[in-house]
Amino acid sequence: MKPLSFDAFRTQPGTVIEFAVTADTAASASSAPADPTPLSYNQLVHVHTAIALSAMGTASAPYIGLVFDVPGAADLDALRRAFTGLVHRHDALRSGFRVQSGEIERFTLPTEQVALANGAPQQFADAEELHEYLGSRFVERTDPLNWPQYVMGVVTRPTHSTVFFATDHTTSDGYSLAVAQWELQARYEAEVAGTALELPPVGTYADYATIERERGELIATDEEIVTRWREFVRHCGGTGPTFAVDLGVEIGTTYQQVIHERQLLNAEDAAKFEKVVKESGGGFFSGLLAALGVVTQELTGNDEFRSVTPFHTRHDPSWMTALGWFITVAPVEFSLAGTLTFSDALRTAHAAFRASLPAAKYPAARVVQLLADEFTPTRRDMFSMVSYIDYRKMPGAERYSENNALSLGANTEATDDTHVWLSRTTDGLYVTLRHPETATSDKLVSQYTRLIAALVSEVAHFGDVVLAPRHELVGAA
Repeated sequence: MKPLSFDAFRTQPGTVIEFAVTADTAASASSAPADPTPLSYNQLVHVHTAIALSAMGTASAPYIGLVFDVPGAADLDALRRAFTGLVHRHDALRSGFRVQSGEIERFTLPTEQVALANGAPQQFADAEELHEYLGSRFVERTDPLNWPQYVMGVVTRPTHSTVFFATDHTTSDGYSLAVAQWELQARYEAEVAGTALELPPVGTYADYATIERERGELIATDEEIVTRWREFVRHCGGTGPTFAVDLGVEIGTTYQQVIHERQLLNAEDAAKFEKVVKESGGGFFSGLLAALGVVTQELTGNDEFRSVTPFHTRHDPSWMTALGWFITVAPVEFSLAGTLTFSDALRTAHAAFRASLPAAKYPAARVVQLLADEFTPTRRDMFSMVSYIDYRKMPGAERYSENNALSLGANTEATDDTHVWLSRTTDGLYVTLRHPETATSDKLVSQYTRLIAALVSEVAHFGDVVLAPRHELVGAA
């Protein structure tokens, strides 16, 4: 799946049909008993944040979504059954949240109480009007405190139709979107053909959340994982890492979010880069971390690289094709002081990445909670992060080009730090940055990604690279 911001997404006009829960299903949700399953740590932080932002009159965290094409005019009944099967299979989609007596409470509907109905068709003859409509629906229907916290449907046309699904983070992560796209396509094609579909056994997010919370409550404040986080936070000045390049962001101020996207390497050069870094004793992501560190050093003069990176927590095989928020983050830090070549930087970054792996077994939200007053958030975005995902390894990846599968990210009007997403697809390597819009941010972020692209391309074509300064520092006279 190619990652894309919703602002950059356009699809041809057509007829929009949404698949919404029936009145009976909505009534069942409003009267559903409490589910004793605890919220996962990510869900708990996310919903608390949404409540706080709502009280301030600010929109909650943005949705994540997917689109893909199917041939011809959509078979609406078959597609409704495909979406229904998806919701029935994954308890995360049947689970909602409400506030009772000041506490966040979960409820979960059994499959027999969940039914979907075709919505009224809405005609769009203009791509921009359709884009505006979908954008508003994706925002309106992904409130974590208004189940279902997702919207699903299709833009149908005679030639081809575009299936869409947007959801709040409480139900999904980036890997889950790829799973959902693969499963929806398989279900739809089976429904159209009238054939049986066999899917692998799937675990429940309820089991995951229960195990995670039980494990988290057993973490002691003097455990090695807490000590590692404590040292990392201390190196960050008692807070989380922020984006290393100064974009002119003032603490306490939020800004309009801007999405910056660039292709760093085509598929052939990405393969060459991978070969070089592996022969030098590293891995693909370690090579990218090294490149980020080198470019950060060149732009800022700072030898130290610090960020957090997400890891999936699908440690039980039954969760590999489950929908849910199976993510934690781990600290990554290294110094490039005295580093003369890219291969040196690579080995340093690779060692730092390997050192971060044990942290992937622990819920970061719980570890940060145990730091208590040793950790003080200074920005709305608790951490600036660097994420990497290889979509080529996802189920159904061999058909992404055929069905034009995309993962979509939303824009928000309130952000105060920068996140970096690195994505490898069958087309190559891409970088996406979500950053605050300031007077200097566009220029600096563009320079940042341009230098990364130049460095990884140079490594791909020539192997090791001498890291002599090749330009002046930003802001230098």
